[in-house]
Amino acid sequence: MRRIRIALGEAPAELHRLVEQSLAGQPDLTLVAATSGEVGLMLEAGRADVVVVAMHRGEIPAVAERLLDEYPLVGVVCVDVEAGRGAVYRLRPSLEPMDAVSPDAIAAAIRSVAENNAAWGYR
Repeated sequence: MRRIRIALGEAPAELHRLVEQSLAGQPDLTLVAATSGEVGLMLEAGRADVVVVAMHRGEIPAVAERLLDEYPLVGVVCVDVEAGRGAVYRLRPSLEPMDAVSPDAIAAAIRSVAENNAAWGYR
């Protein structure tokens, strides 16, 4: 059985309790770090497969993007305890074959990448 290593960022006590309850009885889920502060989380994230962070007012925290910049293979679970909502934030490689190589096909591929990047907030 593959163990999934989890790091928990600075979060309200209620989120800590929810994560602990989520891991109880789940032998494949292991908490490897619970940190306070962004620097500590960035250091510990290298040992994790998934990082759990607090989300406020439904907005993905800036640390989630920094985590993916530094550790592109990690998944980030953002949880807004007050709103009872959350989100999964991760990078996903995508390969889309080009059936025809022509100037029009290449231009269409460039537009597709640019549109997809814009949807994800990249420039």
